[in-house]
Amino acid sequence: MFCGHIIDSTPIKHYKECKCETFLHYTALASGTKRIPCDDCIENGKWVKDTEGKWAQAWRLQPTELFPPPFLSRDEPILQAACRSIDTLISEAGQNGSQRWKRNITSFSIAVTSSSQTLWTSSHTASVLGDYADSPPSNVSDDTYFRIASISKVFTVLAALIEQEAQNWTLKDPITKWAPELLQTANPHLVDWENISLESLASQLSGIVREYGQSDLIDPFEDRQYGFNNPVEVGFPPVDGDEIPPCGENRPGTRPCTRKGTFVIHESTSNRIAILICISLEILDGLITRPPLFEPNDRATYSNMNYVLLGFALEALSGQSYKEILDQRVFQPLGMERSRLTKPLDGQGVIPNATNDWNADIGTYGPTGGIYTTASDLMKLARAILNHELLNKSTTNAWFKPHSYSPSWSFAYGMPWEIFRSSDLLPDSNRIQTIITKAGGLRGYSSQLLLLPEYNIGIIVLVAGDGHALAWLREEILKAVVPAVDAIARQQAAERFSGTYASPDDTHMNSSVSMEVQGSSGLMLTSWISNGTDFLATYVKMSQQASGSPGRPGKVQLTPSGTNRGSSNGDVVWRAQFVADELPAAAGVIDMHLVTDVDTFT
Repeated sequence: MFCGHIIDSTPIKHYKECKCETFLHYTALASGTKRIPCDDCIENGKWVKDTEGKWAQAWRLQPTELFPPPFLSRDEPILQAACRSIDTLISEAGQNGSQRWKRNITSFSIAVTSSSQTLWTSSHTASVLGDYADSPPSNVSDDTYFRIASISKVFTVLAALIEQEAQNWTLKDPITKWAPELLQTANPHLVDWENISLESLASQLSGIVREYGQSDLIDPFEDRQYGFNNPVEVGFPPVDGDEIPPCGENRPGTRPCTRKGTFVIHESTSNRIAILICISLEILDGLITRPPLFEPNDRATYSNMNYVLLGFALEALSGQSYKEILDQRVFQPLGMERSRLTKPLDGQGVIPNATNDWNADIGTYGPTGGIYTTASDLMKLARAILNHELLNKSTTNAWFKPHSYSPSWSFAYGMPWEIFRSSDLLPDSNRIQTIITKAGGLRGYSSQLLLLPEYNIGIIVLVAGDGHALAWLREEILKAVVPAVDAIARQQAAERFSGTYASPDDTHMNSSVSMEVQGSSGLMLTSWISNGTDFLATYVKMSQQASGSPGRPGKVQLTPSGTNRGSSNGDVVWRAQFVADELPAAAGVIDMHLVTDVDTFT
């Protein structure tokens, strides 16, 4: 909806409940209609006249991280109220049939954690469960095992980055350094393997195929979920027997792809001892016959095979199995005692009353989706990442950055992060929130790990049963928790930093700065006196000139820099930046941007 009147039809439509923050308003109007903004929108500065005198939606661009991460406690009243609202929504979900997911067959374990402590958890056990063979079912808790599927990729990249920090390799290495078998093909240039780096694999930029075996339409289950029983009957070509993958279909009666075949000699960089690494030629033989989807590093497309290869490379580097790598580098250091690559007892996990992969042995797909774990262990992982426990801060900062963009303006690919940006989470601001996520799915299991470094929080959603529950739970948690922690961050910033700071009288400098938190706008510099001179006016004028917009009104925003200059007592270093007031949305094709520039004048 938009805030305005549409004049061109009878009766006049007046939309009052609105957010004047999306460009969709421009595409929502039929041709020839006219738009006059509501009085409220004009008074609030949401709509302004552009350079041609036409009404245009106004945008106030802001830095994305306005406050230091808040100190969060489960006893914080604002957070408690938000979590109670989620509990209420969950208790009512599915009771009246209003939700898209089936509560009776769906179990879940969800959690919110800060970088230091668990803030909230909630679990639900389906009234109808699946078949338990080796032990009886128990109620779901945050210690219940789920299959987390592709969240496993986070562990694979974490292990790879740990090896890079130890200077055992670099992610710029080509995959052929660690899996030279990829070049042993009749057509070595079918895929440009030598230009596919470990980083290309981790960031989904290799351009290679998505799967080998898994999800192949030769699998009758795959056919049924698309509504047919035989792919040939709906137009797919017949498949010769030698074209059928011999492994990896993840269904009863089939086997996982295994490690067998030739031994590759790798000379260890640490002790110069030759180590024999057994590589899966079975899966590689199938992979090297497949043409690429794209050229390396051209564009991202999701591929589980990227992580199969990355797992092979880790094994070749270390001389250990992928299981041993995770145990020694991640699980044991973080105390993740309920995380594993082999199936736990049925009663320790949750098995849905639906087709599921609880018992599936996915073999060489372990690095891409093989881990069983719990919400409590994933909270340990989230805290470790946010606290830089296994990686240094610089590496973690780089890890959170995009490697390529998707066709959507709000989504980018990382390693292996799925990075979302949204301006819809705060009720009184269009400030963009960055959400670092990784989702996973196997038959019967849907999961997602979400990190918001701006607030130092992590969210875990694990579902067994109806996968539609994942999106619903995730959205309701985000809509409740993010505004709450942002409000806490504002409150704490106001208490810690708002005020006037003056030079001591005995210095005779007559210098001071005043700052205050102004709602969703963040910490603003309201006065800056230097040697008895109004330096704030000077700074604003210089900033207007430097930006090529003399006279444009605006404010001086303070943003935390993330550095503390060696302080260990919670000090925050702030940077000042001139931010213009509302701009007409029609100002220009590339005018709607805000460049971080906090060191303009030296």
